[in-house]
Amino acid sequence: MPDRDQILQLIDDAYVARIAGDRAALARYWAPEASFRIAANSALIGDVPDGECDAEASVARLIDLFRFHDLQRVSAVVEGNRAAIHWRLRVSAGDGPAVDTEILDLWQLSPEGKLLSLVQFTDTAQMAALLG
Repeated sequence: MPDRDQILQLIDDAYVARIAGDRAALARYWAPEASFRIAANSALIGDVPDGECDAEASVARLIDLFRFHDLQRVSAVVEGNRAAIHWRLRVSAGDGPAVDTEILDLWQLSPEGKLLSLVQFTDTAQMAALLG
């Protein structure tokens, strides 16, 4: 099992791939059975799978919809194979104007050190406004 610093580095590296829009690089971080869920009414933000879904496909769809800029980790708590991370970032819908927002991620890692699940808390009303 990775230690705290390794877990945070793994998540940071996955976000580097996310910001770059590099789906192939990002796919290497997910466990085969990885899941993703937006902990809100994801129907507000268009064609995003609702409920617990396949992580790779769901995040690929979000990459199509939203571009992340200037991601900064505010705080992190790591306990065993789980991490809770508060982020500040700038986000835009495609080439539209970027806005500041915050998200909270709850991660779980597999024993092999792959990303097993992500539950993301975000301001879906703000995301819906970005999509127009």
